[in-house]
Amino acid sequence: MRLFLASSDLGDYKDVFVNLVGGNKKVLIIPNARDHYPEEVKKVIVNEDIGIISDCGLLPEVLDLRSYFGKGDKLREFIDEFKPGCVFSMGGNVYSLATALHLSRMDEILRRDLGEDKYVYAGYSAGAMNASKDLMNYRSSFGKRSGDRLEEAKSIYGEVYTKGLGLIDEYVCPHADTEKYREICKKAEAELRKKGLEPIVLNDADVMIVDGEMRLYRH
Repeated sequence: MRLFLASSDLGDYKDVFVNLVGGNKKVLIIPNARDHYPEEVKKVIVNEDIGIISDCGLLPEVLDLRSYFGKGDKLREFIDEFKPGCVFSMGGNVYSLATALHLSRMDEILRRDLGEDKYVYAGYSAGAMNASKDLMNYRSSFGKRSGDRLEEAKSIYGEVYTKGLGLIDEYVCPHADTEKYREICKKAEAELRKKGLEPIVLNDADVMIVDGEMRLYRH
């Protein structure tokens, strides 16, 4: 299983990302963590991520999971035919992303394919957090913001799903060096440790890699 989990975009390790992806340059970008944004605002952010991936010499294509809600078999056929080198989940609302992955059955597809090492799973912020098991373990740390995010996801999809992909035992705590999230990240780290869980605290330049073993890249 190959994972590239970042706090912001690709951190300061684009070269590591490119090497991990390897020769298959096709990257599917999942933007659904941003579904609560107005479409014109979301489009700007998605285009920024497309530019970041393109600048790495890779070939990005957007996969909006909403087109496959209740159509998991068709999504599986698409993934099998497209044969990506990487599936890349954007940041945003961690519960919106988890719900979109579940309603499209992309979560099942990822677990199957990553177990067979068919491609890399990459993500930043919410995309990285979703690699963990139970996203409710973040809730008490984020306080009212977490409740707002749950309601936000439910208002979009009519339901909310709070289980992560379960790819790692650890829990990613992103944006540790930013003013907006610094205190939230400290609280998350402490709360996770109280539960006997291992937090992976990432500054925006940092990344966590899984490729046979887990490695952290920090400055």
